Amino acid sequence: MNEKVYQKIFDEIGQYLVDGWSKLVVYLEYGAGSYSFAFYEKIEGKYIKCFDLEDVSEKSLLKTFQDIDKVVCKERAKAKEEWTNMTMTVTDKGDMHVDYDYTDFSQGNYKYQKAWKEKYLK
Repeated sequence: MNEKVYQKIFDEIGQYLVDGWSKLVVYLEYGAGSYSFAFYEKIEGKYIKCFDLEDVSEKSLLKTFQDIDKVVCKERAKAKEEWTNMTMTVTDKGDMHVDYDYTDFSQGNYKYQKAWKEKYLK
């Protein structure tokens, strides 16, 4: 994917960033005919999941995720091998990093999610 896509993701999620955030971790997961997105904000040393943010409606988040999917889905389809999940981290200093993973989740993803949280939400 290109920088414009990463910027679109950040711009869409940026509306939910609260004062004092130090790190943003965005998780996008694609399966057979579905997707699951979430993001976490690190505030005062603690990660808060997007659905637990104060004054943020689930409806608003779902609309944001749909808007992100419209862009990401097209770019993902262009890849030689479609990734199953992507993690994007952004710091308040402007540093950004993106990891792609190709793990097969057809048998579930519980173990993967646990390992992912240990890696990215520390």
